[in-house]
Amino acid sequence: MTRSPSSGDAPRRPRRVVAVVPDLFFATRIATTAQALGVELVACAAAEALAACRRDPPDLVIVDLQAAGDPVALAAELKRDPATRAVPVAGFYAHVDQERRRAAEAGGVDLVLPRSAFTARLAELLAGAPPPSRG
Repeated sequence: MTRSPSSGDAPRRPRRVVAVVPDLFFATRIATTAQALGVELVACAAAEALAACRRDPPDLVIVDLQAAGDPVALAAELKRDPATRAVPVAGFYAHVDQERRRAAEAGGVDLVLPRSAFTARLAELLAGAPPPSRG
């Protein structure tokens, strides 16, 4: 187990990421990359994600913005809840769907990326690169 130099003998928990990604191709890619980086990945449906994040706030939430239902509403609810407000939310979408991009940005998704950019930055995001600040 990794130990933090500033905390003496206290073990540092692995980075934890919640993924709401029903697309099997992307879910597999995320899981494989997370495993290689030693990141704990919690894959769940949108209906379960809010409760999972409230129980144990993760370091990052990843949402497939093309998923059925309303993934933007999940991000908005995470940002409204004091227990999860500080958790960064990254979402990916088909690059041609600019309306979905704008809705995600307005709905509180911290980092909105086309699928290709998300794939290129996946390891960096899972490892802990902060999303750009929104201002």
